Amino acid sequence: MKTALARAGAFATLFALLTLPQFVGAQSKPAADLIIRNAKVWTVDKDHPTTQAVAVLGERIVAVGSNDDVEAWRGARTRIVDAYGKLLLPGFNDSHVHFVDGGLSLDSVQLNDASSAAEFARRIGEQARKTPKGEWVTSGDWDETKWTPAAMPTKELIDPLTPDTPVFVSRYDGHMALANSVTLRLAGITAQTPDPPGGVIVHDAQGNPTGALKDAAMDYVYKIAPPLSHDARLRAVKRALAHAASLGVTSAQHMNPEYADIAVYSELLEREELTTRIYAAPLIPGVDDQVKIGVRHAFGSPLLRIGALKAYADGSLGSSTSYFF
Repeated sequence: MKTALARAGAFATLFALLTLPQFVGAQSKPAADLIIRNAKVWTVDKDHPTTQAVAVLGERIVAVGSNDDVEAWRGARTRIVDAYGKLLLPGFNDSHVHFVDGGLSLDSVQLNDASSAAEFARRIGEQARKTPKGEWVTSGDWDETKWTPAAMPTKELIDPLTPDTPVFVSRYDGHMALANSVTLRLAGITAQTPDPPGGVIVHDAQGNPTGALKDAAMDYVYKIAPPLSHDARLRAVKRALAHAASLGVTSAQHMNPEYADIAVYSELLEREELTTRIYAAPLIPGVDDQVKIGVRHAFGSPLLRIGALKAYADGSLGSSTSYFF
């Protein structure tokens, strides 16, 4: 049995070699498309952690070694890059990211490193002053645990600075957001508005909404928020792609994308502008859509795939929407 398997394996290897384009006709060996030389290559091999050069053929790394070792892969059309001793790492993967939201947030108000409630409010007011009429202040990723003292923000913090601009800024865990009074009015949220299943409208001691909305309660605002245009979504994706490339992130799993997000990825893929490999994992209520069109696990290409589904089992610790006992 082992002999038969060995013969089959040898045949498969020989078949693979003979079917490479470089082995057709008189050519005796393949030539790399790209060689990077004079680098400090991290190999992820504990016995040989660093070396000098890498050769790439098609979408595969075919050689890692010294400059002399990899030189054997040079051909007439091989692109040669001199790294001048710089560090060369495998691409990073982000296993859970909201890619479009991330792209939007790069140009939105930055609240995560605000060290106090006053600084939180100041930054929102500054963003509101430069926000065109009719547009919203969103994103933010605030974290009240970094403030002294740590206290949940309320609409009273930002209302005086945003009298006419809708504000809906998210907590960094994505399970809570703060709305100002303008946004609460647009969403029709009052002291009498009921908590939706799976969500909480936070109230003060007098029973009035504080502006903080948890989990499903955020849907009251999402339903009336202006939709993201195709051009704005495209700009956000391009912004995120550039940022990912600057950090060495070459692949990502986009959790609960909208179908419009996947359409933008497809558009960029057709134009050969999708510089990060994307695996899209829509929310599980959309499973029937995938079944109808025959999408299966890992459906797509090496650069754009779909097939996984994301489901929520609970809330978050930070926003205290998890089940505590």
